[in-house]
Amino acid sequence: MKGILLALLVYGFTWSATAQTIHPVCISEVFSTGACNSTTGIFTPGNLTIQQGDQIQFTTYMVALGGYNGTHDIQFAGSPANNVMLPISTNVLAPVTTVTTPPFNTPGTFSMECHDPNHCVIANTMEGWPCNTYSVTVLSNCTLTANFTASDTNVCTGDIVNFTNTSSGATSYEWHLDEFTFTTTTDAILSFGTSGSYDIELIADDGAGCLDSTTITINVDQASNAGVDDSQIFCNTNDSVDLNTLITGDTTGFWEETTSSGQFNDSTGVFNYYGLSQQDYLFNYVVPGTGACPNDTAVMTITVNQEPNLTLNLSGSNIELSDSVFIDYTTSGVLGTATFLWDFCDGNLDNGTTPFYYSWDATGNYCVCVQVNNGNGCLETFCDSTITVFDASGLSVNNDLVFGVYPNPAKGDFIVDLSGIEGTLELSLINANGKVLIIETLTGGTHHAMNSQLSSNGTYYIIIKQGDKISTLPLVINQ
Repeated sequence: MKGILLALLVYGFTWSATAQTIHPVCISEVFSTGACNSTTGIFTPGNLTIQQGDQIQFTTYMVALGGYNGTHDIQFAGSPANNVMLPISTNVLAPVTTVTTPPFNTPGTFSMECHDPNHCVIANTMEGWPCNTYSVTVLSNCTLTANFTASDTNVCTGDIVNFTNTSSGATSYEWHLDEFTFTTTTDAILSFGTSGSYDIELIADDGAGCLDSTTITINVDQASNAGVDDSQIFCNTNDSVDLNTLITGDTTGFWEETTSSGQFNDSTGVFNYYGLSQQDYLFNYVVPGTGACPNDTAVMTITVNQEPNLTLNLSGSNIELSDSVFIDYTTSGVLGTATFLWDFCDGNLDNGTTPFYYSWDATGNYCVCVQVNNGNGCLETFCDSTITVFDASGLSVNNDLVFGVYPNPAKGDFIVDLSGIEGTLELSLINANGKVLIIETLTGGTHHAMNSQLSSNGTYYIIIKQGDKISTLPLVINQ
């Protein structure tokens, strides 16, 4: 029977066994009358489509497949568990033979091949049944459907993406990020630290052998980072600030002022706050976004406060021990709530806020200093450290002898003006402790040049005596 064209015919009925369907396929000679329910001819209806778990039953009728006697095998590429062996006889009157495949449990499409007893593929009609031209498609019986949604598919690094599971028929889940499992919860949440494209796969399992999966791709762009907001306080008698020193994020941004100081350079980021009124000045540092990412902005708040200023006006700097000094002053920029802290370099402090008199208890060099605090972060200290207190209690002073000393204070050389005195007189130079340093006898009516040759700054006294008359003048040495 070699060279006789054979055909596969599918009966026009199916039957089920334990909820499975068996699909009968008849193999007969093309010219065999009455074969396969009296139907002969070419293979119809062509490729088979069955459900998961179904079987195929092959039946021979008056067949001598390929003209060879023996067992032939029918194979299914990709599903070897369903391969079957089909006995074939060269005797056309041989009894009908039947073989049934195991259930097709794996969904997919599987091509068929027929092999003769020598394991050669029967590939053309001259040898018999060329079943390699046909295939079986197995449809899944699973009612399981994997599905989910993403809160966004185009995001920035650091953004949180929520994945909501909308699957049906499943009892458990696996979430994969580029093939790595990151959670088995029903829903999922992710945040991406690096830009790129990421495949998020959900695998749904019904617990009965059915699996289904679906994938969503998330595109992640690098988020811009302007850093954190900042605030600084400056006093308006200072100079300027470079706002770039406040940046904690990317350095690729640009500056813009949202107030109107008129003293900000947005190209350099330098803010000159000298002389500005007391208020907050606001600046945005903006780093442009890329892709789906928006601009990022850091807000810098520069508070410019009023700084106090004070000028001391003292009634004198050379004070006799029994006397006092009147401490007067003028101010600008001093707020009504400002506090004062006075220091006199004698261990005493005072909080007076109006001009006043002050005296010291001992001779020596002292100061008048005051710290003015506006209470807004701005405070300044102002000093006069040239106060000298001397004791003149041992001197008998009258105004009978009139003379002068200049310059006073002196750095070294000075002139004693004796032009208002006639006759011989005695000139003495003593220090604040009463120690005599120089004694000279001079003639009045002249200008007497002197060099103090003193090593210490301070207050000294020139005493002029003539008979029972005496006059004294202080001399300040400040080299």
